[in-house]
Amino acid sequence: MTLIEPERLDADEVKCVARGLVEGRVFTADMCPPDMIGMVFMVVGMGGLANYDLDKVGNIYEWLDRAGERGINGMPMFMSCKVAHVDDWPLVVEMAKVIDDAIQAALG
Repeated sequence: MTLIEPERLDADEVKCVARGLVEGRVFTADMCPPDMIGMVFMVVGMGGLANYDLDKVGNIYEWLDRAGERGINGMPMFMSCKVAHVDDWPLVVEMAKVIDDAIQAALG
């Protein structure tokens, strides 16, 4: 079986996800304990990453407005998720830092 890589994010998508992180509108797998990822991101728990090359997965995330009505242990629960490429996620994190630094500088 040939494993697939996550789709790459373009520059606008990197900015959008980074902004969502800074604004608290994006939830990532890094924000929950590793043993809960499959419960928070239900599609992962049901084998949704079985065909992915896990070495190419940078992070799993979803927009909080996509969360279900119920959560699990104080965390949101999603029936969908997005998978960031391992080469794209550091770009998202760096862009989020740039955005956050700019906000902090503006606020003094």
